[in-house]
Amino acid sequence: MSPREKITPTAAIARQVSALRSARGLTAKELGERMTARGCKWDRFTVSALEKGAKGEKGARQNVTVAELLALADALDVPPVTLLVPLDGRTDLEVAPNVARSSYSALFWVTGENAPADAERRARWLEAAGPVDTYRTFRDTFRAAAKAETREDVAGRDAHLRTLAQVIELGMLNRAITPPALPAEWLDVMRDRGWLERADEVPVQAEDG
Repeated sequence: MSPREKITPTAAIARQVSALRSARGLTAKELGERMTARGCKWDRFTVSALEKGAKGEKGARQNVTVAELLALADALDVPPVTLLVPLDGRTDLEVAPNVARSSYSALFWVTGENAPADAERRARWLEAAGPVDTYRTFRDTFRAAAKAETREDVAGRDAHLRTLAQVIELGMLNRAITPPALPAEWLDVMRDRGWLERADEVPVQAEDG
């Protein structure tokens, strides 16, 4: 088995941008224009300087700002994590000069799912990741309720709404997190059944969704 390669975050982004730009049929000038339209003043020379890092060439750009990473992801229609983390299973990401993580470990570290093994560090991690887990639970429960509603399964929908109300009350409102908007009908059910005391603090979804 060949030795694993280590790559810096900037080099990882450079590789992915180069591959995706080619796959999208975009010229460096066109990607630069997309970036500029998103508020990052790039041109074909900026794109070229970044992509030199994919080949280890001299004159490569040494860093990418967080704003640029997000703009690149938006311009290329990909999740930001796929630009940052090599997902080939063979390349380790240098998350710090002296710390490298495998593709698998880095992916779930970035998405808040791979807590440290050390007990003290793990406790801090889990506390900080709490809102992330809450948003995931909200999303999954919302989808389940919507699916039940589509099937005209009122009892099933209401069971999910009761769970959703608990997520909103305990996981969001009690943490000073404003929940995503909900359909007015769902909020009425939660309020009328006494599942959500602070229903008035939840935004109402526009009728068009």
